[in-house]
Amino acid sequence: MNCRGMALVSGLILLTSVALLAVTAAGSMTLQLHQAANSAEKQQADDNAAMAASYAVAWLYSRGNTERQPGCVSNCLLPAGIHREEDLPDYPELGSMAWWQSMGTAAGSNPVSSEPLGYSASGPLDSLWIMQEAHFQPSEQDSGEKTYDGVGYYRILSRGRGAHPGSVTVFEAIVARPWGESVVREDFPPGAPLYEFCHQFPVDLPCGIQSWRVRR
Repeated sequence: MNCRGMALVSGLILLTSVALLAVTAAGSMTLQLHQAANSAEKQQADDNAAMAASYAVAWLYSRGNTERQPGCVSNCLLPAGIHREEDLPDYPELGSMAWWQSMGTAAGSNPVSSEPLGYSASGPLDSLWIMQEAHFQPSEQDSGEKTYDGVGYYRILSRGRGAHPGSVTVFEAIVARPWGESVVREDFPPGAPLYEFCHQFPVDLPCGIQSWRVRR
């Protein structure tokens, strides 16, 4: 009888152990699923923010020289879609979606008319960009027959979100863009990789992304 009782107790202990292992494994699997979902959300938000930044740079490279006042250093007539330095707060990454909609441009749309430009964007609120001219450095640099008025430095803020509205990424980039009558602007949408725009300038003339960071 004692042997049967011991066997029963041993069996119950074994079953309890198996049940605990099953519960632990299920909890671990649930945690891994949540982590995977969060990682996917973050990656989607990062991708949408990067896409918005690409649209912003492409738009900047497509602007003609007549859209910026020659020789103007501050408070200039700027190309559409580009804000002055004082237009944005210190921490735009904390702005609400309503603020980003009012100040920003959806990837794949025209900053002036908001009309689609033929690019495929994941959604009108998933990828937004804001651009401001942070500084303009006048220049009289000559390169053969070409003369450049100067280099504008632009702060590009791009916001992307995942499937969940609370999953948000904000990137910030500083982009240098030379201006001058001889500058050949890119088509928009661009027909070539964005980096090819800078190939037309001397190597000592700043052009392209100068810095980049994650703000949110």
